[in-house]
Amino acid sequence: MMHVIYTGERVRLRPFSDSAEWCQLREQIDARPNDFWGSLYKPQGRQAARFENDGLLNTGEIGAFAIERLDTSQLVGYERHRTPAHGSITGSVGTLILSEHWHRGFGIEAKQLCFCYLFENYPVERVEASTFSGHRRARNGMEQSGMRREGSCKLFRQIHGVYNELVVYRIFREQWEQLPIRQVVRRGA
Repeated sequence: MMHVIYTGERVRLRPFSDSAEWCQLREQIDARPNDFWGSLYKPQGRQAARFENDGLLNTGEIGAFAIERLDTSQLVGYERHRTPAHGSITGSVGTLILSEHWHRGFGIEAKQLCFCYLFENYPVERVEASTFSGHRRARNGMEQSGMRREGSCKLFRQIHGVYNELVVYRIFREQWEQLPIRQVVRRGA
């Protein structure tokens, strides 16, 4: 049975309730360009159309879950995920937390909950994520979630006149099986 709601100790990963909820969160995100990735802005019409197509849960595509705080029921960001295409054994995650909710462990737990979603519902053997070498906060979050640095791509993107390398992290199924989140996660509604 496929689960699409995963609840930890701090946050819940769940599908967005509708395109309005997705677009409202994207408006909040797009209002403050990210120092590392730049503006993530995409016209609202494209965001709504993307949601209407598959609810952001299409297999083999990039999707997203809402990250909801358990103590306030506020949306604090989203967890991007790529489910494996047919025949693939690799998934990916990416976390975006609104700045007013940083430093509370929400992103770390959201990543771990998304690991559960990918490893439990798909024939995934590896989940990966990437960020820029200078994005220490993101790198720390990946490491604290259980991921390990795998490598980098030099001169990947120029940001503020400086070239940055892309750093790739990964976690294998056997490493995920050892994570404590597996003992506390609640699956389903």
